[in-house]
This record gives sequence, C-alpha cells and structure tokens, in this order.
Amino acid sequence: MQLGQLTLRNPVCLAAASWQLEGAGYERLGAIFTRTVTMEPQPGLYEEGIWQVNEQTLLNATHMRTESAEILVQEHLPNLRRYGVPVFVSITAPGIPGFRKIARFLARETAGLIAGVEVYIAQPDAGQGEELTAQFVRDATQAVRNELGPAAAVIVKLPPWPEHIRSLALGAQEGGADALAATNLLKALHLPDDATAAPMVGGLSGEALRPVALRCVWELAHDERITLPIFGTGGVFTASHVTDYLRCGASAVQIASGEWLEPGLTARLATECAHLHPETVSSEWKS
Repeated sequence: MQLGQLTLRNPVCLAAASWQLEGAGYERLGAIFTRTVTMEPQPGLYEEGIWQVNEQTLLNATHMRTESAEILVQEHLPNLRRYGVPVFVSITAPGIPGFRKIARFLARETAGLIAGVEVYIAQPDAGQGEELTAQFVRDATQAVRNELGPAAAVIVKLPPWPEHIRSLALGAQEGGADALAATNLLKALHLPDDATAAPMVGGLSGEALRPVALRCVWELAHDERITLPIFGTGGVFTASHVTDYLRCGASAVQIASGEWLEPGLTARLATECAHLHPETVSSEWKS
C-alpha cells in the first residue's frame, strides 16, 4: 500500500495499540496506529471503558479517558517504535483549531519519529448527523496537512455512514489526505442483564460493525472521483476477513477489537496475509 512517500510492506496493521504492547511478531505488521489522543488529556468517566457485548463485539464507552499528545510522545511512543514498523498517531479534536494545534505539536515534537497521523473524524456525542459536513472534513484535513508538511502521511478515518461517506471522503481528498480509513465506531447502546443498571452508551466495534464497514469500503472504492487508498477497519478476526476487505476495494486493514480480545492476533494475521496483494485479490474476485 502506497501512502505518499511511504510503502507499507504488509496489508495488516494494528489499530488502537496498547501503550504497553508486548509480544512477538509485531515487526511483521504494515503499521501501528496509536490509540486516539487529544491535545490535552480528557479525564472522562472511564479509565478503560470497554465492554464485551458478545463473543466478538465490543462497546467502547462514551466519555472514556483520553491520553494527551504530550504523554504519548514522552512515555509511549518509544515502546511502539521499537518494532521497526511505521507508527501513525491517531488524533481527534472538537474543531479545526484543535486539529491544527495538535498537528503543530506533533510536527514539532515527533519529526522523523512517526510516519504520519490518522485524523479521527467523529460526530459529537450530542450532535445530529447533518452537523458533520464534507467541508468540516476538508478543513480539518487541510489544517493537519499544512502543519505536518508533505513528508508525513495523513489518513482520515470516517464515520460508518454508507449513505454519506462518499461526500465526506471527497472532503478529505480535497484537504490533502493520503488515504482513508473506513470506519470508526458506530454509535450504540447496550442494556446490562441487571434491569436496575443504567444503559451502557458508546461506540460499537468488532463483529457487529464489519458488515457496515465493508459497505463503506465498497462505497468509497466504487466512486470514480475518489482516488485514495483505503484501510478497512471493523471486525477483522481471520485471514478471510482480511480478504473480504480487499475484495471490497481496501488496500489494507486495521485490527483493534480482535487484538483486544486476542492479544497477538494481528501479528499472526500479518504472517498469514503477507502474500496478499489488493490488486490480485480484487481482480480474482471480479473475474
């Protein structure tokens, strides 16, 4: 997969990487994406608010604690870089000035240490879907691109909205993105078995997200206006799931929930899928 000046050597990537990532085989990955950070730490209501809804589906809590970009750089980045694969910092912010600020900080503090950033585009928890526009995505992407310069890769991770994702992707492309990621979390609610307990509100990931994410990848890959490579992300647990995303038009995948449920899964799939090439998989399927 080509990302600006960078070529990923494997289609399997780790997303939302644990700060204390331990184990063998991660040196075979295409890339490592950090957990999403903000400029200032967000205390949140949960330190590690992830609930297992069923065997392969997770609910990631709204208002989970978010680490700061400064702590990432000072304490966690060296651990993630020791595997010798490209590291991308996932960032989010409530508005364009926030994206500009965190990108400026990373440009100053991580020159030569990271391959680029992932711009995590999320709908505000209390907002309505129409509030997130292609113009906002374009402006956020452009703000990050301007601060990082041409050498760093900019990947934009979009919401799981098949009916709107094409227009949002065009905004990212116009803003200077090098690639797209489809998708981030799907808003959901889980009711605990205890009828007196409050509902668990958050973002769905894992098995339940995969059909929606596959449709989003399909939408992006079948729009002739969109020329950027695509990361498929959502519910990857097997080599067949990797192939499914490549068949739909992705060039690589990100694994997060699978790694959380089964540490070491990403490294294993990187070994199993090292031979896969998106063009070959796609052409075999279409023929």
